[in-house]
Amino acid sequence: MKTLKTVLTALLILALFFVPDVYGLTFEASNHYELKNIIAEQLKEYNPEFNIKYTGSLDNIEEILEETVKSDIYLSSVVKRIDWNISGTKNPSNINVKVSYIMTREERIEADKIIDEILKNIITPYMNDHEKVKAVHDYIVLNSRYDRNSVYYSDYDLLTRGTSVCNGYALLTYNMLNKLNIPIKLVSGIAGGEAHIWNMVKLGDYWFHLDVTWDDPVSARDSVYYTYYMLSEKEISKDHTIDKDINLPKATKNYYDYLKELSYEKLLVETGLNMYDEENFAKDEAQLKAILTTKITCRPLMISVRFDKSISQDSIIDAMSQLYKYDYISVINYNQSDYDIKGEGKILNLFITYNETPDDIVAEFAKKVYNTASEVKYNVYALYGNKKVDITKDVYIYPYDSNKLTVNKGTLRFKEPGNYNLLFEYQGLDKKVSITGLNAEAFNYITDKKPDNYVNVKVYDQYIDFSSVNQWPLIENGRTMVPLRAVFEVLNCKVRWEESSKSAIVEYGTTKIIIPADSTTAYVNGKAYSLDVPAKIINDRVMIPLRFVSEAIEKTVIWDDLNKTVLIY
Repeated sequence: MKTLKTVLTALLILALFFVPDVYGLTFEASNHYELKNIIAEQLKEYNPEFNIKYTGSLDNIEEILEETVKSDIYLSSVVKRIDWNISGTKNPSNINVKVSYIMTREERIEADKIIDEILKNIITPYMNDHEKVKAVHDYIVLNSRYDRNSVYYSDYDLLTRGTSVCNGYALLTYNMLNKLNIPIKLVSGIAGGEAHIWNMVKLGDYWFHLDVTWDDPVSARDSVYYTYYMLSEKEISKDHTIDKDINLPKATKNYYDYLKELSYEKLLVETGLNMYDEENFAKDEAQLKAILTTKITCRPLMISVRFDKSISQDSIIDAMSQLYKYDYISVINYNQSDYDIKGEGKILNLFITYNETPDDIVAEFAKKVYNTASEVKYNVYALYGNKKVDITKDVYIYPYDSNKLTVNKGTLRFKEPGNYNLLFEYQGLDKKVSITGLNAEAFNYITDKKPDNYVNVKVYDQYIDFSSVNQWPLIENGRTMVPLRAVFEVLNCKVRWEESSKSAIVEYGTTKIIIPADSTTAYVNGKAYSLDVPAKIINDRVMIPLRFVSEAIEKTVIWDDLNKTVLIY
């Protein structure tokens, strides 16, 4: 377990002096409320010195000033020392504040720039909030080292030096997720017998505890643990004690149950929470051996299973020892935990070292875009220097939507058009492959290259080539108008123009959309909806509001402002 150092807290030195000189920025406050707001705002701006012309009551003024810092965990985490001098005992009084921070204002600005660049690289428009939180968590763990000398305390240190105590980990998590508009808080308390700080994150309607510091194993620089990832208050409290004087939301939801409700099977595997699936619970030694034998096939670095409390320690050792029959295994370390959230048994974690590690793995597909009617052949290889080993039958394939794809050891079939990300893993290495299946008609309108248009449309990761219909998208009253057929045939819709009613017709499964030309009313399965922009005919092409029809057939529409592109998937 990582040794934790004391969290940096504000050292508050309160002094009452009669100082006639006033330095730095000057503000005015007439009561305690205004005074506290000014101080808090200037601390958030990392101002090292400022003055307040104060006309309010001086009763309990030292307590008010101290409370301003201590009541805000973020401020307490960035302030190293604060001194204030009060001159004058009658109105007005001058309060001179001098502050020492764990970083300078310039370093804060630089840290934010670095964070923006990191997020640009690790976050994609298609990610949901759960995936964004995991991406941030994984980045911090893989690119950080705990400062066991307790020299560095800030997220700036973690970003530029690669090291910090828990304060830096928690601040970086806070600032990264805050930029992603994901609700997040700082939590102070005791862990490992010492002062500690971590985070709470809100996903959907639920809050969870997240301790990135304790998910960063000191002994394994390239490993990511999820032991302290999205925990309930009951779970985090097994070895963390939350300070009593902070007001926090309740965290009662079990994250495994939540991911199950959302059908996020891939995240269950990635976080190791799939150990709570029934298939990963061993009721006896034979089942434990069978589970371990199945899981070792794709050579994971870590295996987590649950087992019945009745299984003896000798049986557990025997089950693990049988894995040594595979000559590619070098060392197996393990630990056990009594904390099973289902209360059914115990948890066994295996950490595996292999005799030889691939330099990389590659997945080879003939193309990126296929006709949905075709069977796709692929191979996955492990690369060892100049040696290339076929691991297609052994590589682990992360869960995918089986209602839309069928994947089986080297072959793939599409059940419906779309863009799909397949993730392969082998011996701690992973490779993501983006593959698209489209109906035959769609190939008339797509291109890999970004067209030189004012605004573009990307469907299932393929650009629409509007030159094929000689009519390009346009923005009208803030709404993107597109040629009907070029976009919606790629979306596997049946599209037509009904001359008798002067209406565009879009059919998708059991959904029928009717959009009369020059009308602000459209109909979805007979129900009327208002349009911000009416459909119209331009150059003999039916132009329709893109977002309305896309969402009517239950597609997600995202505006990528950086690339001036509408993303549909």
